[in-house]
Amino acid sequence: MLHNVAGSAMGDAAPEAPIEGKLLVCVGAERGSARLIRAAERMATASRSDWTAVHVELSTVGLPEDAQEDLSSALRLAEQLGGNAVVLSGRSPAVEILRYAREGNFGRIVVGAPRSRLLRLFRLTVLDALLTECDTIDVCVVACGSESASRAPMRWASRAPRWLGFIAAALAVAVATMFADLIFGRSQLSDVVMVYLLVIVMVSMRLGYGPSILAAVLSVAALDFTFVPPYLSFAVADRRRVVTFAVMFAVALVISSLTQLVRNQGSAARQRERRTALLYAMSRELAGTLGIDTMLVIASRHLHDAFDAGVVVFLPRSSDRLEVAIRSEGTFDAKEHAIADWVWGHERSAGLGTESFPSATTFFLLLRGSRDKVGILGVRPGHERRFADPEQRLLLDALAAQIGSALERGQLAEAAQRAQVEIETERLRSSLLSSISHDLRTPLGVITGATSTLLQDEEVLIPEARLELLESAHEEAERLNRLVGNLLDMTRVASGMLSPKKEWHPLDEVIGVALNRLESRLADRDIQVTLPPLLPPVPLDAILVEQVLINLLENALKYTPFGTPIEISAIAKGDTVEIAISDRGPGVPAVYADKIFEKFYRLKPDISDGGTGLGLAICRGVVEAHGGRIWVQTRIGGGASFRFRLPIGESPPLVGEPWPRAS
Repeated sequence: MLHNVAGSAMGDAAPEAPIEGKLLVCVGAERGSARLIRAAERMATASRSDWTAVHVELSTVGLPEDAQEDLSSALRLAEQLGGNAVVLSGRSPAVEILRYAREGNFGRIVVGAPRSRLLRLFRLTVLDALLTECDTIDVCVVACGSESASRAPMRWASRAPRWLGFIAAALAVAVATMFADLIFGRSQLSDVVMVYLLVIVMVSMRLGYGPSILAAVLSVAALDFTFVPPYLSFAVADRRRVVTFAVMFAVALVISSLTQLVRNQGSAARQRERRTALLYAMSRELAGTLGIDTMLVIASRHLHDAFDAGVVVFLPRSSDRLEVAIRSEGTFDAKEHAIADWVWGHERSAGLGTESFPSATTFFLLLRGSRDKVGILGVRPGHERRFADPEQRLLLDALAAQIGSALERGQLAEAAQRAQVEIETERLRSSLLSSISHDLRTPLGVITGATSTLLQDEEVLIPEARLELLESAHEEAERLNRLVGNLLDMTRVASGMLSPKKEWHPLDEVIGVALNRLESRLADRDIQVTLPPLLPPVPLDAILVEQVLINLLENALKYTPFGTPIEISAIAKGDTVEIAISDRGPGVPAVYADKIFEKFYRLKPDISDGGTGLGLAICRGVVEAHGGRIWVQTRIGGGASFRFRLPIGESPPLVGEPWPRAS
C-alpha cells in the first residue's frame, strides 16, 4: 500500500526505542533505486524483519517524466517484494527520513552510496546528514551504481528541458532590454534593473524554474552589455558594478526559487484538494448507503470520473469463490477473472504496470476491510500509463480503502439482518410451538372428550347432556378455527403477501357484518353503534376490515368485565375515516400502548381464552396494508379505545350532498 505523509520538524521524535532489525530504505528517482530496494529486501529477509521504502518529495523542485517513471517503478517493486511504500513531503530529505524513522521505531536505515566523491566536496548528501544526526539508528550504505536517494537534489534542479520555454525566456529578456532602453535609457540603471527582475518573475511563473535561471543569466549579461559602460561590451569599467550584477543575480535566483516553490506548493495543494474532494464525495455517498449493490454503483461511478476508467469488482460468494458483482459493459473478458483469483489468493496487486501479469490492460488490487479482505477491484484506465504516477496510485489506494470499508460494512449489515431474521424465525417457531402445546391442544382436548363421550355413552346420555356436549364441542371447534385463522393471517402479514383488494363500501354495512358474525357472543353485551347519517363510503377490502373489527370486538370481550358496554363509532376526518371500538374495562397502560400490537404479546397471559396474542398484530398489519394506522388510548372515566384510520383518497363514485367532516 502506497502512503503519503506530510513532513514535520526533525525534533518530533517518538519516545520508544527503535526495533532492532526493522528496516527503512531511502528511495530516489534514479534507476539504481531498484538495485537498492532488492538489497534491502534481502537484508530484511535475512533478519526476518519488516521493511519500508521511503521517498521524500521535495516541495521546491519537480521531477522529469522519466525520473517520475523510475520512482513509480521503484515504489511498485518495493510493494511487490513484500515491503511498504511511503511518500513523504518536505524540504529536507534527511530531516523527513530521520523523523519518520524515529516515529516508526526503525532500527536501520539503508541508503545508496554517492556515485562520485567529488559531489561531497560541493554539497551535503543525505548520507552525510544521516550520519551526522542519527544516534540510535544504524545506517547501512549500499553501492547501487548511481546516486540514488543518498544525494539531496539541488535547489536548482529543474524539469526536463523544454526548448520552447528557454527560447521564450531569451525573447522575454530581449524585449525587456528594448523596452528599458526605449523608456529609461542608460541613465536610470535602477529602473532598468526593476524591469529585468519583473521579467524574471514572469518567466518563473509561466515557464518554470529552468527558463527563469536562464532569464536571470541573460538579464545580467544584457544589463552589462547594454546599460553599463563601456557599452556594447561585457567589460566593466567601474568595479562597483560587479556588486550590482552579483546582487541582481542573487535576487533573481531567490525570486525564481520562491516563485517555483509557490508553484509547486500550489500544485501539491490542488492535488491534495482534488484527492480530498473525491474521497469526501464518495465516502459521503457510501456512508448513506446500506445495500452492497448500490455501494458498487456509487464506487464505479466515482472511479470512472476520477480515472476515466472501466471498473470491475469481484466479491466472494459461496465456497469463497469470486464472482463478478459489477463491471463496465464490454470492457472485461474471462481471462481477467483468473488474474482476480490470483490476486485474491496471493493478496498482491497484479495486472497493468506490475510484474505479475504485466500484459494485462487492467490493474487489479485487493479490497480490504478492517478485519479481512472483502473483494477484488479491477480498474482499466483510459491511458495505460496513468498509474505510473504515484499520485494517481495514492488516490486509487485511498478510494479502494474507502470502498473496502464500505463493502465490509454492507456485508456486516446483511449478516446482521440475516441473524435478525433467524432470531425472528426462531421466535415465531417457539411461539407457534407454545400455541400448539397450549392454545390449540385445549380446544382439541375438549372436542375429543365430548365426541368420545357421545360415541361411548350414546344410549346412557340424556338429551340435555348430549346437547351440552355438542355445544361445547361446537364452541371449541369455532375457537380452534379462529386460532388457526389468526395463525394463517399472521403468516400472510409477516410474509408481505397481504394485498388488500379495495372497493368502495359503506362503513355501516361492514360493521353490521362483523356484528352478525359475533351475534351469539355479544348477546349479553350492550353494543352501542354511533355513525353519522352521511358517512362517506370508504375504499377498503371488506373481508380484511371485517376481520379487524371482529378481532377488536373479541379483544374487548376477553379483557372487559361481563356485562359492560362496548361502543362502536366512526367519523370522517379530512381525507380519512376514523373508526373506534371502545370499552369500559381496565384499560391499557401507556407503557404497553405500542407493545400490545406485537406478535404473540398478551397483556394478561394468565387470562383464560387469551388466544395466541396475534389478533391485534393482525389488525395492525391489515390497517397498515390499507395505508392507515391503528392505536389505543385510555378513555376518560376508565376503559380503552382502539382506533384506526383508513384513507379515503379520491372522491367516491357517488354524487350526493357533502358529508360532515370533523376538523
